[in-house]
Amino acid sequence: MTSGAVVTTTTEAPARPGKPSDTPGRSRSLGGCKTCRRRHAKCDETRPSCVVCERAGLVCERYEIRLLFDASDSQGSRCRRPLFTEDMRQRMSEQLTDSLDLDDVHTLLTKIDDQCEDKEQETNSNFTTRMGPFGAFRVVQTEMDLPEAPMDQGDDPLPQAEELPVNVGLEMSLDDAFSNDPLMECLFGHVNVDVSADLDAQDFFATTLPSVDSDGISPQSLSGGFLMGPSSIPLQASLLTSPEIRYAPSVTNLAPPDAPFLLSAYTKNVTQLFTPIQLDKSPWSMLYLPPAMEALALLTMGELANNTRMSIFYAILATTAFTQRLSSLTRSAGEYWQKQAETFAVEAQNYLKRALHDASSSVKKAKYKDVLVALLCMNTVSAYQGSTERVRRCLLDCENWVRFRGMPKTRKSRKVRLLHHCYVYLRIFHESTSVLPVSHVEIESDHASPDTVRSIASSRSFRLRQWEGRLDQRMSELKEQHQGENDLHLEIPGRWESTMYPQVFGLPESLLFLLSQVTRLGNERDLSDMGSYTGALDFKQFSARARSLERCISTWRPPSMSDADPDSIVAQTNATVIRLTLSALHKALLIFFYRRIYDVDPMILQDKAWQVRDALAQVERDDMPSTRVAAPFIWAAFIAACEALDPTLQDWFAGWFETSARKSGLGTFKLALKIARQVWERQRQPLNSSASTSWPEVMRESNLSLFYI
Repeated sequence: MTSGAVVTTTTEAPARPGKPSDTPGRSRSLGGCKTCRRRHAKCDETRPSCVVCERAGLVCERYEIRLLFDASDSQGSRCRRPLFTEDMRQRMSEQLTDSLDLDDVHTLLTKIDDQCEDKEQETNSNFTTRMGPFGAFRVVQTEMDLPEAPMDQGDDPLPQAEELPVNVGLEMSLDDAFSNDPLMECLFGHVNVDVSADLDAQDFFATTLPSVDSDGISPQSLSGGFLMGPSSIPLQASLLTSPEIRYAPSVTNLAPPDAPFLLSAYTKNVTQLFTPIQLDKSPWSMLYLPPAMEALALLTMGELANNTRMSIFYAILATTAFTQRLSSLTRSAGEYWQKQAETFAVEAQNYLKRALHDASSSVKKAKYKDVLVALLCMNTVSAYQGSTERVRRCLLDCENWVRFRGMPKTRKSRKVRLLHHCYVYLRIFHESTSVLPVSHVEIESDHASPDTVRSIASSRSFRLRQWEGRLDQRMSELKEQHQGENDLHLEIPGRWESTMYPQVFGLPESLLFLLSQVTRLGNERDLSDMGSYTGALDFKQFSARARSLERCISTWRPPSMSDADPDSIVAQTNATVIRLTLSALHKALLIFFYRRIYDVDPMILQDKAWQVRDALAQVERDDMPSTRVAAPFIWAAFIAACEALDPTLQDWFAGWFETSARKSGLGTFKLALKIARQVWERQRQPLNSSASTSWPEVMRESNLSLFYI
């Protein structure tokens, strides 16, 4: 900005009670004369002297003040003006932005670090490097031999040092006061700005090293170390030559070498596997990654985080290492990542045991969200390891922790409710395909009141909750806030406006509620078949509940997607995925209901199995491989495959499971295919044996259970 320009700002008068809100703004000028500015009076800026000073009988000190950074206290207060014009500042900002891709900052800094490490041993040579707006340099400081003073000079004063001329690097039409300003020399002493030239051809951020005088000493030299920073502001290196900070102390890095890479891959690739839809801010990036990043920072500085966050850190590393094993191009690389994943999994398990011990202790208090995140992370690690027992144990530990610490909270934050949704999402799908034998201790009758949401934390199966009225009417009712938050396993029918399942997983809560109810009613049927439990429903109650569920599932329709942005690619992709997910899940839910509740002949359900196949095939054609490992697709494929009678349909599901297992590395695909093939083999036997064999029978006999991530 030129010296004669005037900058005006407009400030809005604050609104007062009883006064109109459209009070006109007040203009403020920065170009008044020195006398008016010192008196805090409004100057009319009349040239050569203002009228305000003439009327007051004062001497107008005119408009001779320019932008100055005071070099001494005797100069007094000065006016401030921008150094560069608006156009120059805009072009400087654009040049800095264009010099670097925002996604490549880490790469550039890593390359600069590598070059500095290569030159670290060469301590006797100067070094400089620059990449984008970042740079590093080193100037070797040589020893200076000072001549000894003659002994016969007595108390004669030492000769004054020759005054070096100041190098003024700015060639702009500013006052001469810049030439004597040490602050301006420090900031812009090595920047050559030519306002008359083409600004596009200038590089405002090119850093030049300080010159070395004839004695080999630079007044801005470093003491042998590297100095890094944005090169847009040349650093005054002489400020860092204090002998107290000549050498930095060494710090032992305790973090695994692959940790930064694995955490980055977790954010970009792994978190997309946990939900069918694409999210800008997923729960796993917001809640899982920050504790792991904090642990990495502490480990880099040679310190340890608490046991909970260390468990989260190593569990995330193990999960990502398992996924990296699949993308390895060589066998040795795959074996390396497999070994790393197992090592990290052991570390995560050990730290989790200590964290749970700390949580149960009255001395150390563990954060509720961190412990729940650690348990959910270990559930994912156990799923990649293929351990059904560990997956079940992690889910039951989550249940106990939520009941013990989460449910008593009177106010649950959004993050807490988000974690509860992630847990229940996994628990509902897991319980629907978990048909292990239930002991008498686990099925004892519980006469809880209708207002109390009951769930036996140590139980392996969902139990049916008693409620009054028709199911379809109850599902249209609106739940209160406390009911929606505390209905952990979706036992109470009704709508909850604050549910997060559609935003996180693309699934309406009503569909998950129906799945939960069919699972509970199927468990009651299993208990009745055992014949040793008197607390099960009688035939009349069972039939009434079954008819209500059948009517609700048959008439269920997906909600409208009118809120999706038609111009957003992500929204369009999510709309397609949600449509296919709900189609496959709804048809599979009908198969699940008729086989678990009524045990109808599989031939009646073949059209539903083909419809599930069509939805999965559409996902294949739309090239959305990340949806393969999503729980709704695995569950729907398994339920439909077990009832497939056509050999062509069986071959298609077998190929789908094999391809998914190869691309995801998740053991649940192989397990699902193993169970489906056993069912197909039994269905091929003569009709007088086990023609209508169902997957619950096979899983119960083999002591198997599916798991999800």
